[in-house]
Amino acid sequence: MKTIQNQKDKEALLKRLQQLNSNTERRWGLMSAEEMLWHLRSQLELALGLHDARFQPTGIMTTKLVRWLSIYIVPWPKGFRTARPMNVHRVKPDLLALDEERQLLLARLEAVLQSPRLEAHPLFGAISNRAWYRLIWRHFDHHLRQFGL
Repeated sequence: MKTIQNQKDKEALLKRLQQLNSNTERRWGLMSAEEMLWHLRSQLELALGLHDARFQPTGIMTTKLVRWLSIYIVPWPKGFRTARPMNVHRVKPDLLALDEERQLLLARLEAVLQSPRLEAHPLFGAISNRAWYRLIWRHFDHHLRQFGL
């Protein structure tokens, strides 16, 4: 099972991430390459507790089985709604150039891997670092595939 904690899996993701440029066309969705990097970084910042993202239970998503399936197994649909602090079109951040956004993302990724305890997820609530590492890998993979990488 792929995770950012596994060095080989992480390196493969980073190699794909390095292939991204401002001209890389998306296959679905609305985000530009720079917006996607900001979006991925915002997930890491949520995990680190740098954004206020209170746990907001939503019915079936709070059950252990659905949470486990969502984090580890079930394919993610294209265009799935995101948590408000991660929604680049709602937050409207001042985006940096692609290489600067990529460097900030990589710095946050290392911070996540060094953190002894990550914060609660806004949809799933308190999850282990192991679950966060898998979730982050899946999120990166999902959006890299969005850009054909």
